[in-house]
Order: sequence, then C-alpha cells, then structure tokens
Amino acid sequence: MSAVDACMQVNLPKIRFPRRFSKALVPFFALGVGAILVLWPAHTLRSDNFVFYFPKERHVVRLEIIDGANYVPVLDVLSAFGKFTSFEQKRNSAVVVFGGSELRFKKGDKKVKVGKSSWNLLRPVEVSNGQWMVPTDFLSSILPEVIHQRVTYELGEKRAFIGNVKPVTFTADLTPVPNGVRLILQFTSPVTIRTASQNGKWVVFLGDEPFEAPAHALRFQNPYLSALRFDDQDGVPKLLLTPGAEGLNFYPSQSGRSEFVAEVAKPAPKLAQLPAAGPTPSTAPPATLPPPAVPPSLPVVVLDPGHGGGDPGAHSHDGLTEKDVVAAWGERVRAALVATNKYRVVVTRTGDADPGFDERAGIANDERPVAFISLHAGNLGDKLPQIAVYTYLPSSLTAASKNTSTTITHSGASDERWALLPWNQLQLAHVEPSRKLARELERQFSSVQGLTASGEDVEAPVRMLRNIDAPAVAVEIGSFAPDVDARPLTNGALQDQIAGAIVRALDAFLGGRG
Repeated sequence: MSAVDACMQVNLPKIRFPRRFSKALVPFFALGVGAILVLWPAHTLRSDNFVFYFPKERHVVRLEIIDGANYVPVLDVLSAFGKFTSFEQKRNSAVVVFGGSELRFKKGDKKVKVGKSSWNLLRPVEVSNGQWMVPTDFLSSILPEVIHQRVTYELGEKRAFIGNVKPVTFTADLTPVPNGVRLILQFTSPVTIRTASQNGKWVVFLGDEPFEAPAHALRFQNPYLSALRFDDQDGVPKLLLTPGAEGLNFYPSQSGRSEFVAEVAKPAPKLAQLPAAGPTPSTAPPATLPPPAVPPSLPVVVLDPGHGGGDPGAHSHDGLTEKDVVAAWGERVRAALVATNKYRVVVTRTGDADPGFDERAGIANDERPVAFISLHAGNLGDKLPQIAVYTYLPSSLTAASKNTSTTITHSGASDERWALLPWNQLQLAHVEPSRKLARELERQFSSVQGLTASGEDVEAPVRMLRNIDAPAVAVEIGSFAPDVDARPLTNGALQDQIAGAIVRALDAFLGGRG
C-alpha cells in the first residue's frame, strides 16, 4: 500500500504560466489462467495519449508508462507519417522497413539499428500487449532521420511538433473584480475560441491551432476559480476551468482573436419588477439573460486502484499481480456506483499506467470529492478472502496524540489553522469523517457472505491518504502473498458483492444524499 507528496498549492492575485505545460483504451488484465477483458474508462479530462501536430492536421497514438518512462508504439508512430513497407518479427526482435530505411529492434536492448548506423536510446525497447514500444526519446533522435522532417520534442512531454509547425503559447492573468474574478488569456497567435460546460467545469476550446502547453496545472485557493488545466490528449487543445463553488456564472467575452477575457462571478440578485403604469414605447433594448450557471454536478467519488505500469505491487503464488486484481475490482466498484445515478466517479489511473503519488492526489483534490477510496491487495493472513479498511494516522503521532480533533479544527478552509496546513497534512482536516466512512465500510463488508472483515478500521501511516483533501480510506483485499493461491479474489460474483457493499457504505456515510 502506498500514498503521496504533491505540489504546493498556489494563491496569487496574478499568475503567469510558464511556456511549457498535460476514448478510453481497452487494456487487457491477466487474471489467472483465463484472461478477463476489462473495459477501463478514462477520466474524461485526462488520458494517456501522445499527440503529433502536423502543419494541417494532428495524429494521436497511445502512450504507455513502462518502468516510470513514457513509451509509444513504434508502428503507430511510423503510420502517422505514411505506410511502412514491411514488418517482420521473431521472438525477441523485429525489423521494420519504412521509407527506404530498415529499422532493427531487439527486446530489452537500448540499441536500434537504422540501416548500417546504430542509435542508443535512453531506455530499452519493450513489447507490451503484442506491440513493440520505444521510449519517447526515439522521437527526437531516430525519427527525424527516418522521416526526413524536423521533429520538435521535449523529453517528458506528451506532444511533438512536426516540420515547420510553430505552436501557440499564452499567458494567463487572474485579477479580482467585485463578487468574482477576471481571467485574461493572451495568445501569441490568433485562435478561435468556443466555450462549454462539462462535468461541473467550464471548457475553453482553443480552436485548431497547435499549442505549447504550460508544464503544470494551476491549483490555487480562490472562492471563484480553483483550478486551470491545459489538456489536448484527445487531440483537441482546451483549458479546463474548475469553479471554486457550485452555482457560479461564467461570462466569456473574446475581445480579440489573440485575447480572451472571462469573469467568474456570483449570479446577480433577482430584482422585483414593478408593474407598468401603462403602455410604454418599445424603444428600450431587448432584455438579455445572463449566461447559465454551471449545472450542479453529482457528488464525486474518486477510486484509486493501487500500483500499475512498472509497479505490479504484490504477487500471489499462482502468478496474479496486485495491480491487475485491483484494476478489475475497481472497475466493478466504478460500474456499481455509476449505476446508482447518484455519483460521478473519477479514477486516478487509466489502463496499465502508474501515476505518481503527486499526480493521484492532484487528480483527486481537483475534483473536490465527497470520498476517496484507494484499492489494494495484500497479505492479510491465512484466511481467504479477507478485507481490511485503513484510515490515515501520521507515523509521528503517538498513542497519546491519536485524538487529532483536540488539536486540529475540521471546519474547512475558513478556519485559519486549516488554511495554513501544509500539503502533506491535508488529510488531518478530515480525520473524523474518514473514520466514519471506514466504520460504514467495515459494517457493510461484514454482511458479505464468505468474506472475513476485520471488524474495525485500522489507523496507519498510509502515504496515499495523507495528501487527500477529503474523507479518505484504503481498502485492502487478501490474502495476497507469494505462498497463497489468490484466484478466488478474481471471482466476479465476489467482486460485485464487495462493490455493492461499498455503494451501501457511501450511501449511509452521506446520509442518503448521494
């Protein structure tokens, strides 16, 4: 089990972004001898893709994280530039002929041969789900030699610019106005902007121009606008604006093609209309209605399937890995929650990726969830199946100081002490709600026939929980150990029963208001 440190929150009256800034894939999870296909839905505002920007079009390929590094499928990359002549593969090697160049790859080798020349990559070539994968430094080293075009790519980014493409950059200013805040975007080239609301956020679509994105999303403490994130992972550049509260209005006005201005403000109070004394001339301009407020979104529940990518987690005797089991289990929980029509569900990882601790916490805190549940599998003893629930307790706290409610006020951001809590102590403001959620989960798990529940929540320094700004728990299923056959944990009926118990626990925790 694991947890995180993430970036510090920022609260500045005026913010300028740096120049550089980040549907669903169908992954296959090996679950025992029989493979179970799991449709893993991508978070609609985040995905694992790589975008190639050409002068008049763009091309999206799958991005996969292997051992902490970004990889792309080499055949899909080459197909973005034309048809390859031939492709032959053996057990541990492959040969691709493209545009008159012969590329030779060997699994696990950093060296790639192009004709008679050899090139060294930063990471070895890998094979994933039957596809030959190359690390993304392939794009800046070998690819230009093969396609005979300029490739502008910065290591770690999720986009590359081909040929003479000159990406648009922008700055953003945030300034207060009465009852709201004003956002001013300045672009280096003209753009065509369209706005919409989606999942409780405002979306600013940035037209068809290629964009050089800032390095990070901005999260800041503001009652009107709490986050701004650039996203182009579906090939459509856009900005995602998260309001600081429900019911706020968004007033966009593009003053020029190189500038965009929008205000986020409270709705104007309704004024009583006096009855007219008689007929009036129709010379007054027609009344206009203000833009609609963002519709209230459903309460958000964040699911965090542990591990993934190059971090498989625990292993069982029969070859199962923790990352695959919790991914399939998490999908059951997600589907059960969505089926109630009471919740919007966000997952912290899509497919076989392994987002860092900071990224998982950032995804969760951006969504302002009513609950955060991290899913794990581990060694819980001899009995199978078992389940345990954990809440966060800092490792530095002694038994005498476990009652954090005596030293920390849980009233939210309006309390001065809470506002000054460091990022790595955010969970301390939610200790009691987290314990309440854990007790409800334990109560519901104990009603699942054949499942052994611990009967009480356990306080532990679970690092994944400490940076979560919401009621948060970790749920661990077991036993899952090198000397145990964990196949029963992949039973769909059992996973459905556990998912149903989680739904009932959340309903009870929220008092039926889900």
